[in-house]
Amino acid sequence: MKVIKFFYKMASAAFLLLAAGLVNCGPAAACTAVYVGKGASADGTTIMAKSNDYGDVFGNHIVIEPAVKNKAGRKMPIDQTGTVFTEIPATTYKYVCTPWMDSTMAYNGLCRDATICSNERGVNMLMSITAFSNEAALQADPLIEKGLTEFTAVDLVVCQSATAREAVKVLCGLLDKFGSSEINIALIADQNEAWYVEMYSGYQYAAVKLPDDKVCAFGNEFCLEYLSDYQESIVSPNLLSLPAQKGFAVYGKNNELNLYKTYSGPSITEDYSHIRTWIGHKILSPSVYAADYDKEAMYPLCFASDKKVSLQDVMEIMRNRFEGTKYDPDETGRTDMRVIGTDTALSVHIVQVYHDVPADISSVIWESSGPAIYGVFVPVSNASLRAGAAYAKNQDASAKEIFDTDNYPYYRFKELTTLCVERDSYKTYGQPVRSYWHEAESGMAEGMAAVVKNAAALKDKKVAARYITDYCAAMQDKAFYDAGKLLNQVRWNKSKNCNTLKNGRNPETGEILDELRVLPPIEVKLDGSLYKQIPQVVGGGISVVALVLIFAALAVVAALLFLSKRAKRQ
Repeated sequence: MKVIKFFYKMASAAFLLLAAGLVNCGPAAACTAVYVGKGASADGTTIMAKSNDYGDVFGNHIVIEPAVKNKAGRKMPIDQTGTVFTEIPATTYKYVCTPWMDSTMAYNGLCRDATICSNERGVNMLMSITAFSNEAALQADPLIEKGLTEFTAVDLVVCQSATAREAVKVLCGLLDKFGSSEINIALIADQNEAWYVEMYSGYQYAAVKLPDDKVCAFGNEFCLEYLSDYQESIVSPNLLSLPAQKGFAVYGKNNELNLYKTYSGPSITEDYSHIRTWIGHKILSPSVYAADYDKEAMYPLCFASDKKVSLQDVMEIMRNRFEGTKYDPDETGRTDMRVIGTDTALSVHIVQVYHDVPADISSVIWESSGPAIYGVFVPVSNASLRAGAAYAKNQDASAKEIFDTDNYPYYRFKELTTLCVERDSYKTYGQPVRSYWHEAESGMAEGMAAVVKNAAALKDKKVAARYITDYCAAMQDKAFYDAGKLLNQVRWNKSKNCNTLKNGRNPETGEILDELRVLPPIEVKLDGSLYKQIPQVVGGGISVVALVLIFAALAVVAALLFLSKRAKRQ
């Protein structure tokens, strides 16, 4: 993701006027994306993932936008300042998204950034993976100051697209008409196909249909080389002719234009992005990419994984910190390599698409609000009618810069990660927290698959939607509650163990020893078994799990009221 776009566009405009240096001056983003085709996944689903990274405090929430029928004349913004608009169809689809809260928009002055969207037709899109183009490409086709941006594109495209292919055409049509204000990559998928889109400059782009039996993993960089490697593509009218006319075309096999070398190229490659591409390849295909990281290597966009890839495999990739390599910052203390699993992630999203169920229940967004390293992915379906109480909550604009861990998941998970991620904390606090969330996610992955299957067997779509909604909301509520308990436990223990005297002491004599104190890992005092329950449908579509959690919540509320009244009496 590139929240830096606001600042970046000012810098790139100056760059184009002065023709000095490379594009993308200013702070850099660190988004990483993963694609797993249905033929490469462990359960036959299509999986796409993306981190949303920037070093600031930008909180998000879950929103369900309703369908609108026969309401002509509506418009949505194109540029991030809301000065250029485009008309949308009179009828648009219901969709689920994870935009910033009002407080965040008041703080950063940007559009809401839907980030990831999943609509009722099973069309899913994520964007905001920053990439970098070369000087020649941007001089030949400059970015458009008021052009399309990541902050407006995703829900604008998804609200009006019935298929992934249509979504690609809508996106490309918007780029043809308005141009792009930024250099970007998008992933779009439905039950039938998945597409990858590279946006190089003001009006140049290339979209390719991704193979079902392959995977992708990449950092902030372009990886597409030859259109002939893909069965289908959709490209800008001048994509191939412009480089030849302006003299920056680079040709490769069979005298075909090499898109990577033409529009970006090795001179743009930086360790910051490239090493994350390498680790993704190494994790998914160690038999081919066992060698150490090589800045000069070209890691392909699509490749074969050594084994079938599960949802949890993707979750762990999105948390990866180069474990087991010499670049691991937790073990080595290195700070010069950007990891995938970073504490600067504003949020991390995974969308899972089922292919053997109705389209209106086919898609599940797994949302980590805040960093995923020591956070948890919770499900929200494209069939969901509401989100859990905390995840749906929108912090008002008047509360900007108020860090509220009591009411909002983003702040709760952000602080939990901040406390756990330090080098002297990750073993004592971070690893036990991460292990607990792994157990929770394992249970939710199994439970969500069962819920989708059960819902598909229901004849009444409304009952199916309520059933799915109850399960997703219940899991979100439990995760938020558990995160509060974990945060309190970590806070307590860090305060208890806080001591500027880091050296150990002889317990009998009190003598200070040469070796540093080694704190044992905390013992997480939570029961993750509830996440493992497979919900059954009961009357009205409410699941057993939802009922259990409702009663548990009522019991907690009753206990808090009782304690509050007792405290007042005392």
